[in-house]
Amino acid sequence: MNKFIEYRREFHHYAELAWREIRTSARIAEILEDMGYKAIMGPDVVREESIGFEMLSDEEKKAEMERAIAQGAKPEYVERTKGYPGVIVELDTGVEGPVTAFRFDIDCLPYDEPQKEGFRPFDEGYISCNDGCVHACGHDAHTAIGLGVASKLLEMKDQLKGRFKVIFQPAEESYHGAQSIVDHGHLDDVEYFLSVHMALTAEGHPLPSNTICCGCKDFLAYDELDFTFHGKEAHPCGASQEGKNALLAACTAALNIHAIAPHEAGMFRVNVGILNAGTAINTIAGKADMNVEYRGVNREVTDYARKRVFDIIEGASRAYDLTYTVVDLGETPAGESDDAIMEIVQRAAEKTPWFSKIYFEGNVGGSDDASVMMNKVQEHGGIATYIGIGTDTTQTLHNAEFDLDEDAIPAAIEMLTHAVEEINGK
Repeated sequence: MNKFIEYRREFHHYAELAWREIRTSARIAEILEDMGYKAIMGPDVVREESIGFEMLSDEEKKAEMERAIAQGAKPEYVERTKGYPGVIVELDTGVEGPVTAFRFDIDCLPYDEPQKEGFRPFDEGYISCNDGCVHACGHDAHTAIGLGVASKLLEMKDQLKGRFKVIFQPAEESYHGAQSIVDHGHLDDVEYFLSVHMALTAEGHPLPSNTICCGCKDFLAYDELDFTFHGKEAHPCGASQEGKNALLAACTAALNIHAIAPHEAGMFRVNVGILNAGTAINTIAGKADMNVEYRGVNREVTDYARKRVFDIIEGASRAYDLTYTVVDLGETPAGESDDAIMEIVQRAAEKTPWFSKIYFEGNVGGSDDASVMMNKVQEHGGIATYIGIGTDTTQTLHNAEFDLDEDAIPAAIEMLTHAVEEINGK
């Protein structure tokens, strides 16, 4: 078996959630240093002040570090994380040339993987061993591809010019992963930026094996708002007039949020994903928590969405004579790949036999915080792309039974190697 497919299966087996990817980071660093790199880890990768509410307590960091060691990570590498995931390595060719960065996300999703016969991770023994952790978005494959690219760069060093950064980013599925790396300055000098994702779409259809899209231009800006309605508890029979029903206010708001009209300026999505309310069946709910996300293709659309959401929350609060508070978890920006670097990827894909169908432009169909890094590179004149690697899958992304065609991993490594050659003018 290809060793990078073996790495993918290892990371799949030890799946870790956002900001808890300690074993993953320790193993990435160990593998990279065995190749000959010097790995940057922990707070040298992510800016602590940018993590905000997602930052683990000291006790949680200690527990994650202990778990990582128990699951086979070398203690010296775990210690170097200082409880913060993320790894970056840099190759300096010593020859004047551009700075190129590759980004690979490493976190998993928060649900259980099915243990059943006929499901390859179960049958072949690499199913997740961590409860509530599953690589159902291909980040295990992304990590393996990143290691493959790092290996190829070392093999090619004498033929290259400029500097190359390989970034293994935590917390794509959560918050502040990309932002914490950008805020640390790691993208400040990057001129070419490439990121990959398994199983995107093109022309409205999922990308199967042997296909690729060279970039995407439909990133939606993403924002999450966590609302709490503050009402008043009362008995529903004895003194119902004294109650202020937070549950009904939240339900009213949820229904009306889902009825927000689309916007002619571009794609818009809104969703109430979580709603929790009440304490007892015989008590008017005095509190309700509701989590809302909205996405839009540009600032005009997201400003519209934000105003309508707050109008509805305000109206529901007034209707039920209660108050609300909100935690704004911040925005992941919209983004677009650049044609110039998409053309580089196209030529690289043409040199990779595994890809029999090449789409110039594909679709994200949502958001990814790679857009934070893309925007940063583009702000200072660099160019960036977000590449879709086609792969047959057992289920859609973000489904617990998701698995992929692992032949896409060496193909992606080969394609990115050719992209490096193109960037270097070969």
